Amino acid sequence: MGGSREAERALFANAFPRVETIQEFVAHKQNAPVRRAFHNRGEAFKVDFEVSPDLPEHLRVGFLSPGATYHGFGRFSRSQSFHGRDNELDQRGFAFRLDTPDRPQDFLFSNTPSSFARDPVMFLRVATIFTENARLVAPLKLVPAIGLRDAIRVMLNLLRSPDRSVAFVTQRYWSRTPFEFGAVASRLMVRPTSEPRHVADKKDPDSLTADLKQDLRQQSRTFELCALLYFDEKRTPIEDASHTWSDAAATPVVIGKVVLPAQDLDSAEALELADRVERSEAFNPWNTPCLRPLGRSNRARRQVYDRSAANRGAAVPSHEQP
Repeated sequence: MGGSREAERALFANAFPRVETIQEFVAHKQNAPVRRAFHNRGEAFKVDFEVSPDLPEHLRVGFLSPGATYHGFGRFSRSQSFHGRDNELDQRGFAFRLDTPDRPQDFLFSNTPSSFARDPVMFLRVATIFTENARLVAPLKLVPAIGLRDAIRVMLNLLRSPDRSVAFVTQRYWSRTPFEFGAVASRLMVRPTSEPRHVADKKDPDSLTADLKQDLRQQSRTFELCALLYFDEKRTPIEDASHTWSDAAATPVVIGKVVLPAQDLDSAEALELADRVERSEAFNPWNTPCLRPLGRSNRARRQVYDRSAANRGAAVPSHEQP
């Protein structure tokens, strides 16, 4: 951004304080402790991962050895900065961490294939406006902040949030940003092995959470982790997070299975895990021993996520990636 590394760093340095501003504003507004700047509220659970036994040779990087199994934890979340309810207009997130022989490996996804923002500076401007202003006022402030054309595109993106009645475990989620995957670039996607299931209950504003608990008491749930491989800069751009990498341009290649084993999310063990994840754990796309994040949004997220974690007293990992 700006034409050079130095210019981009200057742009980032000017925008990044908005992260703490958002956290402090939300904490004051909701009379609550400082929490994550984004994806404020979530539910944690145990996760297993099974690498595909027939993983293509060129995707066998780092811990991705065919047939290997890893364990960890995950979190379904709502993307906004406020601690909201399941039925509110919002996008959803799915993050999980695997314990690998090298170090923990994080994966972060949203249930839309692209971001509303072309770059991280625009993202933080828009996020600040929607955090600090009423929903009827915020759209009016977008135009002077990012221009009419982008303001219209942002509003259409936010208003077209996926169906809020679909169960967490039957939705598709995308990384929205690319990673260096061996010798190629790739975005990532997780897709459920079961059909979409609607669970909305007008009497319960948190029906998705209730459904998740009931569902995992009875059975395990499975997703396929897929790589969407880079095709060309027009159809699969590295730098523009607002551009969707379509399945037609980037055919999904299955990397392995993400399994949510049957578990009681109200058990003492599960509640202890949930408390630790909410209080002291911090997902970060740079917690990637073998997948190097690419693009300006990922370059910004490295510091944004660390700042958010430090401001709420969570652990800030040391990143090995340059």
